[in-house]
Amino acid sequence: MINIFGDGPYFIRISELMLEAVLELGCYFFRLLLLAGAALLIRRRLHGRAEQAAALLLVVLQAASVWAVSIRSEFFFSFCLALLLVSQLRILNFLPLRPTDYAFLFAALLFPARLFNSTGAVLGHLWIFWILFCALYLTFRMSLGGLRGNHLTCYLLFVFLALSMYLCELSIPALQPRLEQLTGSSAAGLVCTVAADSVLLAGAAFCVKLRFSGRLEQWNRISRKYQRIEHYFFFLTLFLLLLFSLIYLPFTWMRMQNALVALLIPVLCLLVLAAQLPFLLLLLHVALYRDRDTFRQWEQEGVASYYRELAASVSAMQGIRHDIKNIFFTMGNFVDRSGDKEMKRFFWEKIYPYSEKAILQSELLSKIHQLPTEALRAFFYLKISQAMQQGVSVRLEVSVLPGQFQTGMDVIDLTRILGILLDNSMEEARLIPDGGLEIRVTGNENGCSYIIKNPVTQQTRQNGVHIGKSSKGSGRGNGLRIAKELLEQYPNAALNSILQDGIYIQSLNLSY
Repeated sequence: MINIFGDGPYFIRISELMLEAVLELGCYFFRLLLLAGAALLIRRRLHGRAEQAAALLLVVLQAASVWAVSIRSEFFFSFCLALLLVSQLRILNFLPLRPTDYAFLFAALLFPARLFNSTGAVLGHLWIFWILFCALYLTFRMSLGGLRGNHLTCYLLFVFLALSMYLCELSIPALQPRLEQLTGSSAAGLVCTVAADSVLLAGAAFCVKLRFSGRLEQWNRISRKYQRIEHYFFFLTLFLLLLFSLIYLPFTWMRMQNALVALLIPVLCLLVLAAQLPFLLLLLHVALYRDRDTFRQWEQEGVASYYRELAASVSAMQGIRHDIKNIFFTMGNFVDRSGDKEMKRFFWEKIYPYSEKAILQSELLSKIHQLPTEALRAFFYLKISQAMQQGVSVRLEVSVLPGQFQTGMDVIDLTRILGILLDNSMEEARLIPDGGLEIRVTGNENGCSYIIKNPVTQQTRQNGVHIGKSSKGSGRGNGLRIAKELLEQYPNAALNSILQDGIYIQSLNLSY
């Protein structure tokens, strides 16, 4: 690299150039952290107009510091570029940001390009992607407290704003000379170029909002279900920025930079960033369709089993009438002989257990049938059958209005949550002599509740119930964590648990 500011032209060593680039980036990120600290302080300590005034002061101070080290045209372009990006973010409004968040992002993007001369020589235009990536994700992190459930939105905003930022960087050398000739003034040419960019890119933001606002909410709902896939949005973006930066470095090292390389590599970076979106969305949809297919298969098998057993039970109940008559007729003969021990033994060993079991099954089937949703009927039938096969008695109460009852959430997620709660309750009830489950389903026009009660062991009374911990051995106890992650997707859902007098009560409440 040639130094044109020394006593005479001479080459700067690449190592020195890279060291200067590292120092420039280090100074910027140090300043960025100071701005982030100030923004966090404002967010936590101030509210209302006081917060807005402090946020405005933060912008003014940053603008004054940039003005002091910039020429007017450079400051004007930097100011307008930061204002454009923040305005686009506000137009899209995909995430709920406060005035302090917009002020911080504006201050973070307001910088003179001359402070990155060495960085630009080493990385070309890729350095602006790094600046935007760090500033944007730091803003979202401070505003949302975490990116979980919003990685897809953050990714889309970064790609769109990076494209806008890059187009603005290219438009100055391309359009300004032509507009200067038309206006006859360098300043007027710059103003017209920036104004044209702002109008076009702000209009593009409106179009993107109209086109993708509805779809984005649908994509976010899917991505929140599969958070392991969602993390790829962030890490793939970071990986691609690193990859293209490493691709660009050999051209710098071998002094092979030219206008085509400086233009092509950032364009390829943006294209690959945009191209990864369909693949990640496809991955999310495949995961969703797989779960839905599994659920439909389970539902079909459960419904078929439910109706087979129901038909068999109804048929058996018809035959029970005749059997009961014969049994009671025989019992009557014994009753005639007062104090007959054989009669008592026959009654308690044969008649009573048989009638009790038959009546119980009949009651459970009739109560399950009160559920107006076919999927829930099949689900509860399977779970209650599992409990009875394991020797756990079940008591079911259903109090709903069929015309107003709703599941309250996606039926796949609901059955996953209830399945986890019921499996845990059955595991605990099996350890209690004569332990049983009590299940209650209630609903009205405002919401519904699913209540599960079961006795607990002395060990559970002492240790309590905690997410991620299980007495069933290592590698177990993740069910409640999965249920919690599913519930976090539904603001209308609340799971309340209480351990009272040796009974563990779990209440899943859903509002419509």
